[in-house]
Amino acid sequence: MNDPIHIEGGEVLASLDDRTVTGLLIPYGEKGRTNVGIFEVQAGAVRIPADPSVVTLNLDHDRFQPVGRATRIWEDSAVGIMASFAYASTPEGDAALADARNPKGERRSLSGEFRTGIKNGKATGGVLAAAAQCARGAFPSAMVLAADTPEVEDDEETEETTGDTVAESHTDDTYTDADGNKWTRVYDSETVETDTGTQTTTTITETYTDPAAEAATDQEESEVTASAVPATQRKGAPTITTTERERDHRDVFAALAAIKRNRHDSDALEVLAAFSDITVGGANALPTGGDVLRPNWLGKLYQGIPYEREYIDLATLGTDISLGGKAGYTIHRGTAADPLDRFDGSWAGNKAAIKSGVARTLKKASSLDRFAFGNDIGREFWDLPGGEEVIEEYIALIVEDHLRWSDELALDVIRTVAGDPIAPTEYPGVAGHDFPDALGQMIQGIMAVKRKKADGRKDVPTFVIANEAAYEELLYTPKDLVPEFVKFSASTDGEGNADGLRLVMGDTGVENTPSVIVGSGKAIDFDEIAGGPLKIDALDLPRGGVDKAVHGYLQTFIVRPEAIVHIGIEDA
Repeated sequence: MNDPIHIEGGEVLASLDDRTVTGLLIPYGEKGRTNVGIFEVQAGAVRIPADPSVVTLNLDHDRFQPVGRATRIWEDSAVGIMASFAYASTPEGDAALADARNPKGERRSLSGEFRTGIKNGKATGGVLAAAAQCARGAFPSAMVLAADTPEVEDDEETEETTGDTVAESHTDDTYTDADGNKWTRVYDSETVETDTGTQTTTTITETYTDPAAEAATDQEESEVTASAVPATQRKGAPTITTTERERDHRDVFAALAAIKRNRHDSDALEVLAAFSDITVGGANALPTGGDVLRPNWLGKLYQGIPYEREYIDLATLGTDISLGGKAGYTIHRGTAADPLDRFDGSWAGNKAAIKSGVARTLKKASSLDRFAFGNDIGREFWDLPGGEEVIEEYIALIVEDHLRWSDELALDVIRTVAGDPIAPTEYPGVAGHDFPDALGQMIQGIMAVKRKKADGRKDVPTFVIANEAAYEELLYTPKDLVPEFVKFSASTDGEGNADGLRLVMGDTGVENTPSVIVGSGKAIDFDEIAGGPLKIDALDLPRGGVDKAVHGYLQTFIVRPEAIVHIGIEDA
């Protein structure tokens, strides 16, 4: 229902001094006349805004005639929603306030506005949005309060209305409030015709029904005062059977409220015990056979952090990949049979003969590794809703496997180039401040890469790979055992900094003892297709399928194997 509901409340009394009105805006438990029909509002059905100032006061539910704004809104669970309004200091606000103060004013009633649904004659919810000052409404019990209206003295004379009574009515109803308390509301209405016109007076009386007193009254009324024995108790008399009154929902709700207040209320427990059990599981399970209890479907669940490559980018990673691969050469002094580490160019001068020699070249070429994986998938996953997501997640797993394949292949190449481990040396130390073996191996490897090789050239190390045993030693190394001029750090993420080099934890080929691999990123080139692996799609029309595959390639080019070393002791 999209139209806002207009519920007309009670008469208002106002004070000119502070320009305020206080009254009952929406009564609870009464059938009211609204712009969309007759229904009643139960306690809690209409929500009160946290900021009362958002509720404006207009004339006759016309939003283009604003005259005030709410200053306070509260709920009385036994009565309804109460509100106080302050009138605007405008000509329209002055006129509306004067109308409210005039006993014969045209508009002396408050009316609430909210949007709600209606089910079984009751409002199903909504938020109070506005209020209106209008003619008297349909709620006879709507009350008006005015904090600034002086109280009537006990000895003040009350003006009596005299005349002929032309109509009378008496009605009552019983309701249970949100706390489970039972109330009786009585309406007495009298219409009197006087010399000045017709006047209707309505009196409302509310009475709280005490369950204990009600039970005592029932017991008193059922006592037998005559001494005669009823015929049903005489020998041979027929047995009379009675049908217990059927319980309705009001009994249940009242009993639940009573149990909430007092868990030992035997009357309430008796009401609840009088009903058949409906359980979630077992013999009287309501869901049995209907599969009506549906799980809260969450879709794909968290499965940890997706694989991230750690080793392939320790070398030089690029996209210079081709079917022909990479190739190049290195040049060396001497011959293969008689290699030289350098040419001796010393010369005696004075036209003496100079020395001469030869050199050789060695060709180097890259290698290529291939990755491919795919499936022929039924096209129903795409033609019908609900299946495409899981296929996409499946393809994502294959792409992740390609990342692992290329990263593990790169680590294997690095291990192969590093060669057999070099035994650790005796590391110098200071008495009482010897550092762990892993830290010494790391420094030894860094110095080995930086040292001049057989060709007289040095390299610049960029990475360190430590196996689990070495990394754990490094992680637990106290800072006062780290050499003074070596910068070192390690974290529980499996990465750190080794004197400016990138430190990662990985498999070095040694498991039982600490071992490290130190190298330069320029020693190896890894190349792959730009943008990651290829995702290939094709239609299998004869069989109603969709072919999906993932293809990847890794090109490996070993440039300078001398720039990678392995320090440790090989497993026995």
